[in-house]
Amino acid sequence: MEAANRRGLIGFSIALAAEIVLCASLNLFDNWTLEEMPVKFVACALLCGLAYFAAVGSFPVRITPKVQSGIFWTVVVALRLVALPLAPGDDFWRYQWEGKIQHAGFNPYVNAPDDPQLERERAEFPAWHKINHRDFRAIYPPGAELFFAGLSRISDSPLLYKLLFTAADLATIAVLLRLLRGARATSRAPFGDSPNGLPNSSHYANAAWYAWNPLVVYSFAGSAHFDSLMILPMVIGILLLTRFENETESRRKWWLALAASAAFGIAISIKLVPAFLLLCCVFALGYRAIALAVSAAIPLLLSLLYGYPTIPIWDSLRRFAHVTRLNDLFWWLIEETVWPNPHQKNYHYNVILLIAVAVISLLAWWNWKRAMLWVLGTTLVLSPVLHPWYCTWLLPLATWRRALAWHVLSITLFTYFLFWNERIFLLPWHSEPWLRVVIIGPPLATAIWMGLTQRAQRRQQQE
Repeated sequence: MEAANRRGLIGFSIALAAEIVLCASLNLFDNWTLEEMPVKFVACALLCGLAYFAAVGSFPVRITPKVQSGIFWTVVVALRLVALPLAPGDDFWRYQWEGKIQHAGFNPYVNAPDDPQLERERAEFPAWHKINHRDFRAIYPPGAELFFAGLSRISDSPLLYKLLFTAADLATIAVLLRLLRGARATSRAPFGDSPNGLPNSSHYANAAWYAWNPLVVYSFAGSAHFDSLMILPMVIGILLLTRFENETESRRKWWLALAASAAFGIAISIKLVPAFLLLCCVFALGYRAIALAVSAAIPLLLSLLYGYPTIPIWDSLRRFAHVTRLNDLFWWLIEETVWPNPHQKNYHYNVILLIAVAVISLLAWWNWKRAMLWVLGTTLVLSPVLHPWYCTWLLPLATWRRALAWHVLSITLFTYFLFWNERIFLLPWHSEPWLRVVIIGPPLATAIWMGLTQRAQRRQQQE
């Protein structure tokens, strides 16, 4: 037994070292203006993903919790430190720009980057040519815009943004650990309670599925996406809902309901995605769901700072959501079979998405925890746009509910970055069938395999 444990620790150490080295190696391939560099970046990221699966899958659960904690947090910090030097994603320049023009007295919900009134600001912004969608006004909620304004007052260094986004990510991991400590030993299957591929083990081993995930590391510490600022209050809200569920004293339940509602309100004010979970929150809170008025009040009050309702601050997001299209998981199949969409418009898909989210929430009203995972999963699957960092929204829930297929998707989504190597494709930003297979095939196969395995386990238990 000791020899087997020793071999397991050696294999774990090798996998862990490989993940850290490969994550650091991404720095060699982050200049995507050079020919074939995105291909090398994607290849390195996929190898890093394989090392990640090997490391997390062999996490040493037979050592003391103190040693587990030391290993866990050392790797968490090391992965993010080696990712910090990576070039930020092109969304970052938008964050900087919208913070800068607020200091100059302009409203990002009124003045698009190419507005003639901003000529002077453009001349003083060296990265102007890197801003994407320059004809669109701000599409982010007011909470995010306030963050951009505040950070721009301090420094324009990408490192500052990365450190803040990484700090929020680290705080999310700490909250997730508390959530996992309170979770039951057996966890989620589709509308059931048995495990779905992740073995029962320590909360550190389980949390590593999120904390050591290369996509999570790259999205916040590497490419400087601000989604971690939304994920943190969302996960805090979920933790508070679990505390509410276990509380018996009425007054304390009211305070927990208000606190959870405030956390979701903060999350929504940064990015609108957690709004999809509010119906699940209604079922979690029961008649105390009246507290969810706070969830709507917080983004509404922040909107007033930018002139709402006189200024239609949500109009640009509505226009953007109706026309943008990229890397969807589902609608391409419908369009190529029964519902052609030659102009690639997606407003009707957004309506279907909203209906699907409502239906799933209602079907799973009796278990809001499973419903939340299914709601966010449906959001990703039916979204007309799927950037890789969108998957990070779901990963804390997938870790909590032990849904392995979503972790597999988080790795295969790295192939999305091949879009930056336009020579591979007949048309830029057009997904070829082989690329869709690479992204969708492994997580779909994992989900099927886990479903069959789970079914076989239930049969054995019945026998």
